Amino acid sequence: MLQPDAIGIRSNLAVMTEKSATAPLASKTALFIAVAVLANSFGNLLLALAVDHLPQFTHTAFAHYFISLIENPYLLPGVALTAIYTLTQLSLFSWADLSFVVPCISSSYAASTLLGEFVLGEQVRLIRWIGVILITLGVTLVAKTPVATKSHPSQADSC
Repeated sequence: MLQPDAIGIRSNLAVMTEKSATAPLASKTALFIAVAVLANSFGNLLLALAVDHLPQFTHTAFAHYFISLIENPYLLPGVALTAIYTLTQLSLFSWADLSFVVPCISSSYAASTLLGEFVLGEQVRLIRWIGVILITLGVTLVAKTPVATKSHPSQADSC
């Protein structure tokens, strides 16, 4: 009677454990990238709206400009979303490679271009749309690669 190879069983178990461990990491990574992209895109939109509602800096006394800045209803939400984006990106760096995170978050350029066109009324020319398509293709390629290619300090075994 043939006995199962103990090493083969252990290596199959390791592969199955690794696959089940990467599923939650992939879900968490996708969620954090989505939050970062949306926070960055809408934060930039709100900051652009804030600046559009300010008086010209060169023709206004600094005190009046500063008060206009503080009273602006778009500024603080824009800053808050930008802070959320920054904290989310920092969190991503704790388990994912820089070479994965930054290209994936660059999909916010596509979202920001869409917001500029359809919310701010900017006229985005064909050459910019081609650039957005190229960025989107690059993000698609990077997203198909592993999240991490080396262990990160947060993934190290504790003593």
